[in-house]
Amino acid sequence: MELIILFLIVIILGIGIPIGISYLIYRWIKKKGYDKRLRLLALIPILTVGYFIYGAVYPSAEFYKADFKEVTNMEFPESGKIKYKTASFPDHFGDYTSSFLIELDKNDLEKLETQLKTGGFDEKGNKMGSDQLDYIERKKGRKSYSKQYVRQRKNGKHYSVGFLDDNKSVIITRVSW
Repeated sequence: MELIILFLIVIILGIGIPIGISYLIYRWIKKKGYDKRLRLLALIPILTVGYFIYGAVYPSAEFYKADFKEVTNMEFPESGKIKYKTASFPDHFGDYTSSFLIELDKNDLEKLETQLKTGGFDEKGNKMGSDQLDYIERKKGRKSYSKQYVRQRKNGKHYSVGFLDDNKSVIITRVSW
């Protein structure tokens, strides 16, 4: 019950304050008799909050490229194309799960595998499970895993890199808790 009340307060403040500010800007512009087109300025607080909410719910490709660097300790390759992506919303500790499927050319695929072997990853036959990984696996189609590398960090992070049998696709998963 307390969580519901806290959630409602956050929603009211997060949405109510920008709407209130927008209304006050609108009234001020109208009262001063400025050009009607300037009333569009009143939308700025609402659009700003909407932008941040959208960015939190649907992270950009840069978010996944940063996760790629965190997991693999290498920059996102220029040949890389993010085909499918998904992430959970961070909890109040900042922990989240992200999973994405990328396609790489043969050279970058070999560099990635070499980096994983020297970077402390273990080759495993089993894979971890998460809702985000399940979503990506439904998107990959009939492709199956040819190799799977995992790494468990002491700080509660789990990294997984799965190479698919089409010799160009890789599924990267990052979990923190």
